[in-house]
Amino acid sequence: MVEFPAGKIDPGETSLHCAKRELREETGYSATSWALAGTLHPVISYSTEFIDIWFAKGLSLGVRSLDKGEFLDVFTSHSTQLLTWCRDGTVTDAKTLVAALWLQNTLSDAWSLNWSETGR
Repeated sequence: MVEFPAGKIDPGETSLHCAKRELREETGYSATSWALAGTLHPVISYSTEFIDIWFAKGLSLGVRSLDKGEFLDVFTSHSTQLLTWCRDGTVTDAKTLVAALWLQNTLSDAWSLNWSETGR
């Protein structure tokens, strides 16, 4: 499965804090700037679940800290490769597909993101 980092919000945690924590835990990266693209409701017909799509830049690599029993491989890819994987069915994860849509539209200047050091 090819997907962007993600995780559940801990009790009392903000969506941004969760995004920062999951990026660090799963990849080892931290970021200096954050932008909220939007919110995804993956199964609106029977669930109240939501997924906030965050973008990060100003990345620096540190040490990852996977949860017990969690295993994954981390790799980087160019946006054109990601979009090819979305088109050919390699990427099937809903949040990653939505994030790729945002990325594609942001890179083409069709959509914009509001970047900040705090995320809001």
